[in-house]
Amino acid sequence: MGKKKEEIEAEKKREIVRQLRKGPDLEQYVEGKKRKFTTYARGASLYSMNYYSFVNLAKEAGANIQIKKKVIVDLDILEKYIEEQCREEGTENV
Repeated sequence: MGKKKEEIEAEKKREIVRQLRKGPDLEQYVEGKKRKFTTYARGASLYSMNYYSFVNLAKEAGANIQIKKKVIVDLDILEKYIEEQCREEGTENV
C-alpha cells in the first residue's frame, strides 16, 4: 500500500512538471474577449513589416503585454495608435 501512495505522489509531481514546461495558459487572458492579440513575428507578417520595425512600433504604441517571458501585442491598441499618427501627419501637411 505504501508504494501505491508513493507512485501516486510521484505521478502528481511529474504532471506538475509537465504543466510548468508548457508555459502559462494564455487562453485564460483572451478567452471571451473581443480583442485581438498576436506575437511579434505574426504581427510583422500581418502588417508586412520588418520584424524589428514592428517591435519598435508596438513598443511606441504601448501595445505590448508581457506574460512571464512571452510578449503579445494588443492589435486594438496598435491600430488606434496608427490611426492617431496618420491623423497627426494629415493635419501637419495642411
